[in-house]
Amino acid sequence: MKSDDFLDDKALRNAILRHIESGKYRLSRHAAEEQAKDDIDLHDTLHVLKTGFHEHKKPEFNNKFKNWHYAIRGRTEDLKTVRVIICFTDEMLIVTVMEL
Repeated sequence: MKSDDFLDDKALRNAILRHIESGKYRLSRHAAEEQAKDDIDLHDTLHVLKTGFHEHKKPEFNNKFKNWHYAIRGRTEDLKTVRVIICFTDEMLIVTVMEL
């Protein structure tokens, strides 16, 4: 998978699950800070990525890094509504996490 290839919903879901299962993901510093600010932990973030849905109006191509950013929206197990922004390089980068 090249980072500049846009993923449809099925390919995106498969890529997310594959990266989580293989442990090939990491949080950006910004994502870690935002999680702490909103009292969201890594378990919550991964739960949203596994069970949430792709917000079709939110994908954005980052020209600087030549990759797509995808927004996944869902609920944590304690029912917080959360949006997680991710992109793919050699791994899945969790760019930011925000409670909505």
